[in-house]
Amino acid sequence: MKKHSNMRLLLVLLLTVSVIFTGCLGNTSTPEVAENGGNLQTETPVVEPETEFEGEVTTLQLSHQMAATHSIHQTTEKFAELVKEKSGGSMEIEIFPSASLGTERENLEALQTGTLDMAIIAVEFYPSFIEEAGVFVLPYIYDSYEHQTAALQGEAGKMLSDLILEGTGVKVLSYYSLAFRQVFTTQKPVNVVDDIKGLKIRVPESPTYVNTFTLLGAAPTPVAWGETYTALETNVVAGLENTPESIFSASMHEVVNYMNITDHISAPTTFSISNDVLENLTKEQQDILFEASKEASEFGLELTIANDTEFREVLADELEVVETDKATMRAAIDYDTFNVMKLEKAKELKSLIDSVR
Repeated sequence: MKKHSNMRLLLVLLLTVSVIFTGCLGNTSTPEVAENGGNLQTETPVVEPETEFEGEVTTLQLSHQMAATHSIHQTTEKFAELVKEKSGGSMEIEIFPSASLGTERENLEALQTGTLDMAIIAVEFYPSFIEEAGVFVLPYIYDSYEHQTAALQGEAGKMLSDLILEGTGVKVLSYYSLAFRQVFTTQKPVNVVDDIKGLKIRVPESPTYVNTFTLLGAAPTPVAWGETYTALETNVVAGLENTPESIFSASMHEVVNYMNITDHISAPTTFSISNDVLENLTKEQQDILFEASKEASEFGLELTIANDTEFREVLADELEVVETDKATMRAAIDYDTFNVMKLEKAKELKSLIDSVR
């Protein structure tokens, strides 16, 4: 019995050694053939594992004012995705929504000093530093999204970018269009321009908006976006103007009663970067940011158009919709009263925009 046990033990040891050597040397035997002629030992495809970039990652912080549900946030996410993809993971964009890094004006000032890398800055904030920029947010200056895009991507947009860089030290990577803006009121509808006279309306901290609503006869009141809901709720202001999407995403429809279709301004926004930050990047990294911002802006325009249609319909279920007589609004706007129009360069920009039409 002991002899047979020893033999069994020897056979087990020999089989174990054989398996070990076969595994180490690889299987060189001829594959078995199945009854139907197929190969019983199918070759397992080699799957290359996804590898993370192992070098030093360049991370840029990007700030914007809107909630994480807004198309601006979705557009910045698309931008971040494109930057990471185009850089092979060597660059990343860290997004800070909902004014968590300050108001839009504060963000612009931080870009100037280089204490913030990037921000979504609406063109309407640049006239405080570069008066000529006000031409691009004049009321009723654009006929359509196509018209605005042509102006911004052409010679006029390049001239504006150069002026902004020279005057602020901020580089515009790209522009993209936001929806046409409407007037929302708490107490009365705006059927014609006379209905807006004396109305205390919240406007951005921008001279162009103050000038626009002064000409319309209202009492424009600059209020930070994050404080606007309370200002409406406490009757500090009796109305505001913005895009339907922005109104809904910030729940402003809870404290207004009328959506007055005025289409008074379509204010483009920008992917802006501190030029000090940009110049510290390699040429390849700079090109990636320009390319990604352009593609993200195209993505953003598609979202703008789709969301504007959707949120007009959503707000129509919540508010009384008023089709304002836009001809009376336009007639109250005299471009010559805008300070920007008295400047030589501004007149040249206006001429370039008009030529697009």
